Formats: sequence, C-alpha cells, structure tokens
Amino acid sequence: MKNISYFLFFEMIFTIKLNAQHSVIQSIDFDSEGRTVYALTGRYDYSYILRYDNGNLESWNITELFNIPFFWISSTIDKNENIWAFGLNKLFKFDGISWSVFDVPYIGSYITYSHIKEDNYNSIWISAVDECNIQRLNLSDTTWKTYSIYHPNSIYCWAGEIAFEGDSTWICTSAGLTLIYNDSVSIVLDTTNSSIPTQKLSSFHIDSKGNRWLGSYDKGLIKWINDSTFISYNTSNSNLPNNFINAIDEDSKGTLWLATDNGFASFNGDSITSYSYLFGNVYSIPALAVDQYDKVWLGTVMFHGTLFIFDGNSLIGITDIAEEQAQPQQFELYQNYPNPFNPSTKITFAIPLLGGDERGGLVTLKVYDILGNEIATLVNEYKEPGKNTVQFDADKLVSGIYFYRLQSRSFVETKKMLLVR
Repeated sequence: MKNISYFLFFEMIFTIKLNAQHSVIQSIDFDSEGRTVYALTGRYDYSYILRYDNGNLESWNITELFNIPFFWISSTIDKNENIWAFGLNKLFKFDGISWSVFDVPYIGSYITYSHIKEDNYNSIWISAVDECNIQRLNLSDTTWKTYSIYHPNSIYCWAGEIAFEGDSTWICTSAGLTLIYNDSVSIVLDTTNSSIPTQKLSSFHIDSKGNRWLGSYDKGLIKWINDSTFISYNTSNSNLPNNFINAIDEDSKGTLWLATDNGFASFNGDSITSYSYLFGNVYSIPALAVDQYDKVWLGTVMFHGTLFIFDGNSLIGITDIAEEQAQPQQFELYQNYPNPFNPSTKITFAIPLLGGDERGGLVTLKVYDILGNEIATLVNEYKEPGKNTVQFDADKLVSGIYFYRLQSRSFVETKKMLLVR
C-alpha cells in the first residue's frame, strides 16, 4: 500500500472561496443523524462552522453572521442537537433555525486551540490556550462559573482538552492533568507528584476497558497505570510518527486512533501503525474523531482546510478550500502558527502591490524577547508583492513570551508569540 501515490486517495468534492492562507480544523463531532459538524478557521480571515451529510455540505460564516473580527473557532453538539461554537470570548448556538450568541467571561488572548464540550449534567465547558481559566455554562439558567487553575510549578500554563468521567471533569494542561470535582480544583498528575514522564498534556481518553491514556506535547502516548507506573509510546520505541498527540479516539474494536503533528496512527494494544505517509508530507492533524461506522475523521492544518475520512484502506478528502490568488491590498502580519509553539513556528506576512513603479520593497522581520532584546533577524531583504512565510526555530531559547516585528516603508506591526518547553 505504501507504494501507491497518496494522490490516488484524495477525492475533492466541495469548494468554498477564501483567501489564500492556511486553514485549521480543530474540532469534529457527530449528531444523532450521522451528520459531521466541524469548525474551520479559514485562512486567517473567516471562521466557519460546517455540517457534512453524505454529499451535502452546509456552512455558516460566523465572522459575517455576527459582524465580528476573525477568530479561531471550535464546536460541539449537545444532546438536544444544538450546535455550539466558541471563539473570541463568544459562545454561539445554532438551534436548527437560527444562531444566537452569549458573552463568555474572560478567557484570554491565546485561543489558537480551544475545546468545548457538553457534560452529562446540562452544562457546556470551555477551555483555551490561556492562563488556565476554565468556563462552565449551566444551560438551565445560563449562568457561568469560572475555574482558575494555578500551577505553582509552571510559569506558563494553558488548558486543553476536556474529558468527563462520571462526576469528574478532567482538563489537560501544559502543567499536568487537572481534576474538577464538586467544584474543587486539584492537580492530579504532574512531574512533582507522580512519575509521569512529562506534564505537558494535550489529550485524555478512557478506553472501553477502563484504561486511561494521555496524549502529550513532547513524549508521545502515555498509558496511566497508577501514579508510579506509566508506559510511554514515542518515536524512539514505536512507529508513532510524532511525539505531539493532539487527539485520541477509539473504534468499536478497541483500536485507539491518534492525531499527531505529523499525520495519524492507530494503536491496537500491541503496536502502533503510522499512516502519515498517506499525506505525502508533514501535516498536523489537530482534530480526530471515530464515527459509528468506525470511519476515522481527520481535521488538518494546511491542506486548504480539508476534512478527511479514513476507512481503513483509503483516505478521502471531503472539503477543499480553493485559493484566490489576488495580490494583497495592504501590508499584513499574521499570527504565527502554531502558537504556543515548541520548538519552531511559522510566520506569514503580506506585501501589497502599491502601483506605478513601486513593487514590494525592503522588508525586515525580527524577533525580540520580553525585554526588547533582538533575538533573531528572519528577513532583511527586498520582497516582491505577495505572501511570504518564514520559519522561526527557538531550539536554544527558554519558555516565555517573544515578539516579532515586521517593518517596511512606513508600515510597522508587532505581534507576540508563546514558546512553551
């Protein structure tokens, strides 16, 4: 199978016109009718919720519907078939007829990957890349409760995937696994209170046999036996394609499916099988979910925002985002991706066609630490009009906030990014 060109597996069906930038699908869910709902951050300019139903595709442009700026977005479906979406400190609800919006208590600025999920007690939970603030909306009376997770052993902390087990709510964070029980918050697993190989946790799954699995940002897949016993599967001792595990789900046969920063893989209890070769390149898979027919749905970064289905043999692309190749109309500096990052990230900027004899110009892109010291010069040369992407490697830098500044003619813009080790 590996000798077959990966292009043979792709079947593009739908097209939505967006600007030519990167796209991110960061959540996938299914309703009771078998329809797939997913959230698409479209090319750094629009935020979409889409619903796919056996050849039919509905889409809602949340940015245009509510006349608000672009934001990263994630979604879920509740027990009453309502679609919920979260982004930019706003919670959006679609009841099958119309959309409504709720203000969310302060989450923070780093919401590249947010998580939203309904528990068994009529509440919607939200986490985001932030200072570890978790929000819960009681759907009965639409009241909010904020849980602040303080980690004394970590300067920077962000909250990630949410998982439920009975009355327990588990939150994966960059500083360990946190438990919220009876409105009490406790750090259950970190490197100070257990022998877990890392406390940078991204995903959590309890399988059909009751085994607990943790996905990490740097140590791969971890099986939690007890607080002193953990079994790790990583790129050194298995076929895992990447040590960054974005999501974990399970099919009806008990096989675990893993989304990584380099494609996806399966784990059948004995060994890991990597399927990253199907993409023909290095692509991150932020979202993964297994449907009732054991088909694996994959949300990608790049790949023009394509949602893929893997049926065990072939990989089919459901949605293609077409690129409009118009020249940029203004200078623009985009948020780096990924953010937070470790150890590298990509920065994209746009140079407009100014007209006349003025085409492009001298461009500088530099990185600074929080004290204003220059760390690196990424670009210092003449650039033609268009979009450019450069990579910043921070192998020798410590965790913290850094700034990158684009300057050309009278244009200057600075954005911040977060490196977390």
